Amino acid sequence: MISSFFNRAKPINFLLISLYLGFFYWITQIYLYDTGWTVPVFFSYAGVFLAIVFSVFLANFIIRKNALCTGNSYAVLLFVMFLTLFPQIFRSSEIIMANLFVLLALRRVISIRSLLQIKQKIFDASLWVCVAALFYEWALLFLLVVFAAILIYRFGDYRNWLVPLVAIFTVGVLLSTYVIWFTGIDWFVDVFSFSVDFYSIKTRTIGFILPVALIAFFTLLSLAAFIANYKAKSTGVQSSLLLVIIALLVGTGIAAVSNNRESDEVVFTFFPAAVLMANYLQLITRKWWKESILWLFIILPVALLFIGQT
Repeated sequence: MISSFFNRAKPINFLLISLYLGFFYWITQIYLYDTGWTVPVFFSYAGVFLAIVFSVFLANFIIRKNALCTGNSYAVLLFVMFLTLFPQIFRSSEIIMANLFVLLALRRVISIRSLLQIKQKIFDASLWVCVAALFYEWALLFLLVVFAAILIYRFGDYRNWLVPLVAIFTVGVLLSTYVIWFTGIDWFVDVFSFSVDFYSIKTRTIGFILPVALIAFFTLLSLAAFIANYKAKSTGVQSSLLLVIIALLVGTGIAAVSNNRESDEVVFTFFPAAVLMANYLQLITRKWWKESILWLFIILPVALLFIGQT
């Protein structure tokens, strides 16, 4: 049974998940896209793949370190399945890098609950968000998660509210210096356009609508289950999952206003959605229902890739 196999966080689980991701990534490049393969192109795609793999292991580290799930591999499995449901994301290196830095920011934000080195963690998280914004400007909205963490953990210390501004100022000064010397002020206009489009072309296809609908449905179901069992969690986990929910809302907002024709910004919702769904799977007592959910998200990417393209 797939649910029993991934009910433990074993190295073999992550090996199989990584192999599945690698298989799907390279099949996507070969099968879906007419790629002109050269040595530089291969190494370019290999670099993107390594960034994705690092994102997966970073997601797993955040989950394990902060006890967001209880000793299983469901969240990491779902995170990878969500990625494979939207193979066009594999061609968007900017979005992948932005999501990687957002995960680095979330790692620091969620760890604030230890109440150790709070200002350092706030600064680091804000800095990572600013770096993510260099790859995709709307990622800057994840600063809302940083401020939410301050509100939850250390509302009374006004100095904490200034730390993100210091991080923004630091990145701004360094970036301005580089731009003035090497590119020109128009670079800011090109990179930080913050353009909006509520209805991109890609969202009209069944290959996009079906996965989004399924993820949205099960995420809402998971959110309802979390609210119903909120008091069963420890105070620390409650606060961490609350930040995960806020990150989900921010990611959803970014995807909603995206002007990207491929709607790749849905990737920002994958980590929080995977964490919430993993917590929901932990609560399910009917094994057939748990198995059905997992098999659905394992089989659907393959079906959409090979059947949906014919």
